[in-house]
Amino acid sequence: MEVSNLQKMIDDLCLYEEVKVEKTGVIIDGAALYYSLYYTSDPKLDQRCGGDYPGFKDEVCNFFKTLQDCEVTPYVFLDGGSDPDKRKTLVSRRKDTEEKAKTIAMTKPEDAVPKGCNVLPPLVKDVFIEILQEKDIMFEQCLGEADPVIVSAANQNQCAVLSIDKDFYIFEVHKGFLHLDNFEWKSKEDGKFPAKLYTRSKFCEHFKLDPALMPVFASIAGNDYSKLQDRGRFARESSSSGEYSIKRLDGMLSFLSKVNLDGLNDSQKRERALSEALKHARKKENQTFKLAIRKYVQPEKPSSKLPSWVRKKVEIGKLTTSVISVVDQKSMMPPVLVEDFSQRSSYTAAYRIRQYFYGLLTKDVQALLPDLSSDEQKKLQLRCLHKAPEGLRRRMFEEALQVQTSALENIPDQLKLPVCVTVLWFNNLKVGQKAETVLHTLLLWFVCDPNSPEDEFERKMKALKDEGVSNWQPQPHVAKAFSQWQRCMRQSLHLNQLLCSPLPEPQCARLYCGPLLHRLADEDTIEEVQKTLRGEKKELYENLTTVCSPPSGEGSSQSSRVEVPSTEMESSSGEWKTKEKKKRGGKKNKSQKKK
Repeated sequence: MEVSNLQKMIDDLCLYEEVKVEKTGVIIDGAALYYSLYYTSDPKLDQRCGGDYPGFKDEVCNFFKTLQDCEVTPYVFLDGGSDPDKRKTLVSRRKDTEEKAKTIAMTKPEDAVPKGCNVLPPLVKDVFIEILQEKDIMFEQCLGEADPVIVSAANQNQCAVLSIDKDFYIFEVHKGFLHLDNFEWKSKEDGKFPAKLYTRSKFCEHFKLDPALMPVFASIAGNDYSKLQDRGRFARESSSSGEYSIKRLDGMLSFLSKVNLDGLNDSQKRERALSEALKHARKKENQTFKLAIRKYVQPEKPSSKLPSWVRKKVEIGKLTTSVISVVDQKSMMPPVLVEDFSQRSSYTAAYRIRQYFYGLLTKDVQALLPDLSSDEQKKLQLRCLHKAPEGLRRRMFEEALQVQTSALENIPDQLKLPVCVTVLWFNNLKVGQKAETVLHTLLLWFVCDPNSPEDEFERKMKALKDEGVSNWQPQPHVAKAFSQWQRCMRQSLHLNQLLCSPLPEPQCARLYCGPLLHRLADEDTIEEVQKTLRGEKKELYENLTTVCSPPSGEGSSQSSRVEVPSTEMESSSGEWKTKEKKKRGGKKNKSQKKK
C-alpha cells in the first residue's frame, strides 16, 4: 500500500544516514528480496524463456553468504494471503503486469526489454523457500500480509527492516528502514558494506510533522486503499521546486504540520488531521481513508479457517500460501505468465491437477474419486488429510496426474515428481511433430548434474547455457510447450505438498533453466548432445525415455482418462474463483452427464 514517489522525495532531500552494515541482525521482507534479487542480478536473469532457477539460486546464495561474511543475522518473513480489502488494487496491478508480460514476450532477442518491465517466473518463490531451508536461515511464512509481522519483529528484536516496500517509511520502525536499492551487498570490503538507513523520526523532524500523522499522510497521498483527489490544491501551495508529484506530497506534509493538535491524544490527532485535509480538498469524509489509516496503526492479525496442521505447514514453508486464498477467500489470482497472449493460456494444461487441488480444499473428494469407500473419502477430508494412509494419498496424486508411480522404480527420487509431470504434460501436448524434440530436451536436462564430475556431456550443456538465446529467437511452439510444462510442474508441486508429499520433494532450483532448454530444443543439437552420454547418465536417459514416451498409438485420447468435474471459473481479471458443488442428488453438471 506504499506511497508513490515518496522514495524519490527522500532521496532528493537526503533524509537518510549513510551506514556500514556489519555485526547486526536484520528483518527481511522475503518477497521484496526475491523480487529484487531476480530483477537486479548481473548478468540479468532470464524472463523471456520462462526463467533461470539455477542462476537465481546462485544469486540468492551469494547474498546470504555476504551477510554471513559480515556477521549479519537475517530473519526472513514471507507474505501469505493477500488482503481482501485491496482486491481492486491487486486486479489493477495484475493488468499492468500482463501488459509487461506481453511486452517481454514480443521483444526480440537483440532488443533490450524496456526498463522496469519485469515479470517474475512462476517458481521463484518455491526456489527461494527451498534455499532458506537448505541454508538453515530463520524464516516464517505468514498467513496474511507480512508487513505488520515484520514491524513487530523488528521492534521486538531491535533490528532494521530490509525491503523495497515504501510502507516501511510510514510504519514506526525503531531501528529504521534499509531500502534494497541502496543495500550495496556486492560492495563488501573489510567485512562490511554500505547502505542508507532511513528513520521516520528524521523525516518528521525535517517536515516538522507529528509522527502520529504519518498514517494520515499515507492515506491521503495515495496507497492501495485510498487516495485523496485534491485537484492540485496541495501542489499549488507547496514551496518545493520538484516535479508535480513531489510538490503534492510536500504540500500535504506542510498542511498537516500546521494542523492544531493541542491537547489531543494520537488517535484524536489523526482524526482531526484527516478531517481538516478532507475539508481542505473539499471532500466529504470517506471510510476508505480511515481504513487505510487503521492498516498502519492497528493492523489486524489475519485469521484463517484452515486446520491447524495446514497453518503450521504454511508457516514453515512446507505448503503453498494459495491454500489460504482458496479456503478463506474462495478465489486465487495465479502468477502472470510471459507467453504468447494470442493463444490460449498455458494454465489450461494444468487444469486437471488444479481440480484435484481445489477438490481437496473444498471437500469435493467424492466427485474426484467416486469409487472410494465412505471411510476412504473421510480420510481425504482436509481436516485429517495429514493422517491419511500414504497409499491413499499417493492414489489421489496418481489420479490427478494420470500416472502409475510404480513405473518409477528405476528413476531417482529427485526426479520422480518431475517425471510424473512430464508424462501428463507429454500425453496432452499438442505441438505437432516437434513434440518429441521438446520432450527429449527436458529429459537431457533431467540427466544434467553440474555437481557431478565434469564430462563431455556436462561441458556441452554448460556451453549451451553460456551461449543462451541472446541472439536467437525461441520457437513459438517450443516456448508454449515449456510454458505448459512449468504450469503443470508448479501445480503438481503444490498438490504434492497438500497431500503431505506422497512423492519425494524435488529440488526446485534444478527444475528449469530457460536459456539452456530453449537453446537445446533443436533436433540437430539434441542429437549432438545425446552422443556425448556415457555410463550411468546414458542409462538414466534411457530409463527416462522409456517411462515418458507412451506406447505407439497412445496419446491425448487415452480412453482410461477420467473427466473431472469443474470447480473453477476464471474472471476477466485473471482471478480464479472456486465454488463448492451442489449436494449429491441435485442436478448433474456437464462432466457427470452421458459421456
